[in-house]
Amino acid sequence: MSDIPLHSGKIQESPEFRRDHYRVYDENGFLSSFALAAPSNATLTTVVAVLFERFHGMLGTGYESKDMVVLLGPRIVAVVRAGANGQPEVTTFGS
Repeated sequence: MSDIPLHSGKIQESPEFRRDHYRVYDENGFLSSFALAAPSNATLTTVVAVLFERFHGMLGTGYESKDMVVLLGPRIVAVVRAGANGQPEVTTFGS
């Protein structure tokens, strides 16, 4: 699976993009997106795995241990945040 790294900040999202991509945001704005269609075939499980893998990365190599929200369409489907031990934890919402 391949995520599409884009610069943080505000972006324009078409309704199709919102429906066809998991979108990841932190407190500073947009972080990344993961396409549901081939070749990525992203699922919530694979998106969370990538976020966990890169959770502690710094200086462009990861997500700097920040809280993140994952959206699909208009819904929040997961939140990834640092737990009490500093390791990432996920909370998912709905199916």
